[in-house]
Amino acid sequence: MNQFKSAWQFAFQHWQFLAVMAFPVFLFEVMTAYYLSSASILLESGNIDDLTEYFTANALPITLLAFISIILSMSFIGGIYVAFNAITINKAMKPFDALFIGFRKFFPILGASILCNIAIFFGFFMLILPAFYIAGRLGLTISYLMLENKSVSESISASWEATDEHGTILFVLTLTFFILASVSGLVVVGAFPDLSLLQSILAGMVEYIFIFPLSYVYFSLYKSLKSSEETNV
Repeated sequence: MNQFKSAWQFAFQHWQFLAVMAFPVFLFEVMTAYYLSSASILLESGNIDDLTEYFTANALPITLLAFISIILSMSFIGGIYVAFNAITINKAMKPFDALFIGFRKFFPILGASILCNIAIFFGFFMLILPAFYIAGRLGLTISYLMLENKSVSESISASWEATDEHGTILFVLTLTFFILASVSGLVVVGAFPDLSLLQSILAGMVEYIFIFPLSYVYFSLYKSLKSSEETNV
């Protein structure tokens, strides 16, 4: 698969830029995951009183971390496509500038993410595999949202229509990345069963290692389709 290979090549070539951009998101997600992992340990022990006491004592930091994580995650989702585009056209851009551009479209990105995830969620009820097909077909949504300033509904519709002839390959690539990320995550987490903080850090690193090339698969298809449209005009 040329798309699979080129996506990894792009991610490795620009890993420093992408790592700097992902760091603040990664940091807050790890801290949030650490607090929640501590809560899950109490839940598994079956001691509801200790669990209630834990959430009461840590309600403020958990709420703040979760809130900031959501803001940064949405900024990252939008910013990564702006960054990809800037790198592709050799436009000077700093990692945090891309994040800020994503932040300015926080609500549209959040709305698009919620609607896409609802569609993917329903796909899991259809023997699971359709969820990955839907995810692939909707993978260009953020590109249209960020790079063409389309509305949420227009971006979702444009992604679905544009990927009509590419649904199968997108399904295969999306499923492949999911399997690789899941297996890698289980391996690194299983290697340190008693170290919840290290588990959170390693799981977060695995997540972003696979997010970059998968996102580039969607972005590169978007750029290819736009190039074809311009050629045919």
